[in-house]
Amino acid sequence: MLAISEGIGSGAINEVTMADVINEPWCEFMTVDVKLECSDIFINGIQWVCPEGIAKESMKMLNDEFNHFRGLFPLKVIINGPPASGKTFFAAKLCEEYGIPHLTIQNIIDMGMALTNDYGKKLKE
Repeated sequence: MLAISEGIGSGAINEVTMADVINEPWCEFMTVDVKLECSDIFINGIQWVCPEGIAKESMKMLNDEFNHFRGLFPLKVIINGPPASGKTFFAAKLCEEYGIPHLTIQNIIDMGMALTNDYGKKLKE
């Protein structure tokens, strides 16, 4: 604050440490009103991937990039149990809540049977 006061103000503000004012009731609400302008580096020096902002189409790319650079990989959950124990019901509820794909054994068999390569032919046999 002292540097701001001396540089652009009247210099009438004394230097105060945070420890001196941390318990003052007004300390929590102290703000500085600063007008900032974008640097030329950001205006002309960067090729923006999403210049219009984050759109539905770019969200997947951003999500993939975020996960890749942080070493985050998708969690895979397998739910098993005896017939009619509620596996499909609870898996569907989890998938709906978290917005993740729900694959069943039947889905995987159907996808394999739809293949036209050698693997698909072996499955059909």
